[in-house]
Amino acid sequence: MKALTIICLATLVLFACSSKKKEAELLELSKPAWLKDRPVSSIYFYGIGITPKVGGVIYYEDKGKEKALADLSKQISTKIKSEQSLYRMEDNKGVYEYIQSRVKATSNEFLEGYEFVDKWEDQSYYYAYYRLSKSEFYALKAKRKQEALQLSLLKYKQAQEARNNYDFILALEQYAAAIDAISGYLNEQTSIETENGTIDLFEVNKDALNDLISELQLEYNTSTLTATAQEKLAESSAIVSVYCYKHPAKMIPVRFNYSGGFLVSDKFKSNSNGKVQSPEFSMSSKPEETLNVSVDLKALGRQITKNLIVRQLIEKQKPANTILTIKQG
Repeated sequence: MKALTIICLATLVLFACSSKKKEAELLELSKPAWLKDRPVSSIYFYGIGITPKVGGVIYYEDKGKEKALADLSKQISTKIKSEQSLYRMEDNKGVYEYIQSRVKATSNEFLEGYEFVDKWEDQSYYYAYYRLSKSEFYALKAKRKQEALQLSLLKYKQAQEARNNYDFILALEQYAAAIDAISGYLNEQTSIETENGTIDLFEVNKDALNDLISELQLEYNTSTLTATAQEKLAESSAIVSVYCYKHPAKMIPVRFNYSGGFLVSDKFKSNSNGKVQSPEFSMSSKPEETLNVSVDLKALGRQITKNLIVRQLIEKQKPANTILTIKQG
C-alpha cells in the first residue's frame, strides 16, 4: 500500500512538471514577433517596456507603459545626454534643478503623439509595446523650433526696447530669455527672417548681452580718503556710481574687496539712482590701503537667469572696477 502511494505521488509530480513544461512551451510559442526580434523601421520609433507582475493589473500595466515610453525616448534623446554633460560644470542646487526641468521638457516633446501597439504577458512579467511616427515627431520638432525662434525674436525686441529706455537689468533678462528660448537648438541653425533681413538669434543676443555688460562702468565720488591708524570708517564714507551707456544703472550687483582685511559686508546692489554706499571698514596700521569695487558678474548671472549658457557668457566678461585709496594721515 505504501509503495502504491509513493508511485501515485511520483506520477502526480511528473504530470505537474510535464504540464508546467507544456504550458511554458505554449507561452513561448505565443510570444509575439516584436519580443523575439526588436522591430526596426524607417517609419516609426519603437519602445518596449518589461515589468514584473507585482500589484494589481492597473499598476503593472501602467509601469509597463512607463518603461516602454522611456525605452522609446532613449532612441531619440541624445540631446538630453549632451545637455546634461554640458551643464554638469556646476553642481549647486540651482544647476541641478535646471537640468531636471530641461530633461523633463525635452522628454515631453519627444513623446507627444505616441501610440499603443500591443501587449503580452507570461506568468511573471508584463510586456508593453508602443510606437511613435517619425514623420510626426520631426514635424512637431520643426514646429516647436519655429515657435522657439519666434519667442526668441520677441524677447530680443523687448530687450532692445528696455535698453533704449535705460532699464538695463530688464534688458539683460530679456536677452537671457531670448537665448534660453533657443538653447535646445544651439547645435542647429538659429537664424530667422525679419523685416530687416536674416539674423542669427543666438549671435545677436549674445553680442548685445556682452556689449551691455562691457558698457558697465563704476566710479567713486572721490579718489582718496584719509584716516588715522585703526580708525573705523562708516558706511557711505565713499559713494560708487554705476553707469551703463553713461546712464545710471540700477540693481547692478557689485562686490568690494579691502586690502586691509575682512569686510563684514562686501556684496551690494546699486539703488534706483545707480548709487552704492561703501561698506564699513577700519584703517590698518599701514600707510596706505585700497578699497576695490567691481561688478559681481557671477551674482549678475544668477540674478537674471537660470540658463547656464548665459551665465557662462556673463562670467567670461571682464568686470568693470574702480579703486579707492585710503591714506594714513
